[in-house]
Amino acid sequence: MSKQEQKKINIINKTIELCSKYGFHGTSMDNITSATGVSKATIYKYFNSKENLIAEALAIFSQQAIEKLELLYSDNTLTLEQKLSNRFDGLLDLFNRHAFHGCYFQLAYSEFNQIDPNIGQICSGYKQKRLTMLDELLQNEGIKDPTYKAKQAELLFNGLLATLQITEDQSLIPIAKDMYLTAILKS
Repeated sequence: MSKQEQKKINIINKTIELCSKYGFHGTSMDNITSATGVSKATIYKYFNSKENLIAEALAIFSQQAIEKLELLYSDNTLTLEQKLSNRFDGLLDLFNRHAFHGCYFQLAYSEFNQIDPNIGQICSGYKQKRLTMLDELLQNEGIKDPTYKAKQAELLFNGLLATLQITEDQSLIPIAKDMYLTAILKS
């Protein structure tokens, strides 16, 4: 990876980190330049605007998250329950590292959907892709009514993310995990 590519990735990573803590509108370009040590002129050389930077950061983060989920779902050494439980284990890990500040995509969508349709599309596309992947996993596992159960489970998971952002009550994670697994594996 070239020095320019490394600099660009650093800008993207720091932007997501700052935006997850302070919100997308609450993170200024000055905050990003301070965190990265990169001048505004250089940032604008790579990205035409703050919105462009955020859109690219979300697109890259989305791609990475989807690839990680694909690896998990294709792991034949894990049971279906283990694959489904992994998301909740990941949330607990984030809480233990004090690294959970909400779902980047829910945050960005709420702040930008009316302002920047591209960001809104990236966010909704990410959520739709996760739903589709869960539906396909459930179909492949022979789960009855996979589409309905995938929608129900994702509704629970997204509700958990929104609630955790407000309450920071990690005791909700095992409760939601139980509800999620019950929605998919029971009946």
